[in-house]
Amino acid sequence: MSTAPGATSDVVTQAIRLLAAQGYHATTVDQLAQAAGVSRATFFRKYGSKEDIVFADHASNLERLEQLLNRPNLTPQAGLAEGVQLVFRHNLDYADRAVARHHLLQDVEPLRDRELATSHRYERLFQGFLRRALPENADQRVTAVSLASATVAVHNAYLRTWLRDPQANNGEQLAAGLNQRIGWLCAAFGLSPGAARLAGAPRQSDATASAPPVVVVLQEGADPREAAEQTARSVYEALVTARGQSASRSETNTA
Repeated sequence: MSTAPGATSDVVTQAIRLLAAQGYHATTVDQLAQAAGVSRATFFRKYGSKEDIVFADHASNLERLEQLLNRPNLTPQAGLAEGVQLVFRHNLDYADRAVARHHLLQDVEPLRDRELATSHRYERLFQGFLRRALPENADQRVTAVSLASATVAVHNAYLRTWLRDPQANNGEQLAAGLNQRIGWLCAAFGLSPGAARLAGAPRQSDATASAPPVVVVLQEGADPREAAEQTARSVYEALVTARGQSASRSETNTA
């Protein structure tokens, strides 16, 4: 089942709001079908289950992302940057739906599990793209897996920042910040904006080569989404510190 973006936006958004207002478990498919103005059979054929309609736009988003990443001659950085913007801006374009879904997920654990599984699907698409775009060497798989994971984690962190308070957090500014952060992330992995492929494993400066490893301690049973954000944040802060130390050392050496 695939739902085109915007084709049934009112039905999907209204269904999510109804689930939030009446309670996810208390709302029946018959009630959702009635609200959509269709029969129960038509509802199942068009939208699937209650859970499916909450994530109705992800199927089409994944298809659009896959098409984008299959474009010829797409550099790793361009693919990641355009890919996260496609997904992030879809949420901005359908803000009512995105915000309603965000609030609904806070109260329904099975839906949070479904969201996590959906996030992994985006991650796998980025992994596949990077494994095609990066050169074949001993580090290719590890780089593809880690960079794809970091990309999705950074996107999700920016998206949740906006979803927590769309009025206070300007979506366009966050989209621009996300684009800059993806560029920085690619640079940290040794990718340049115009490079078609990674020239090799990321080179370490003296500072980063001698720096201690980053250790992230997570409590057992921690929320997977918060754990992913904490990990991405910790790695980012450690890399920023290492870069600052490297710059200071270079200035000292040239003084």
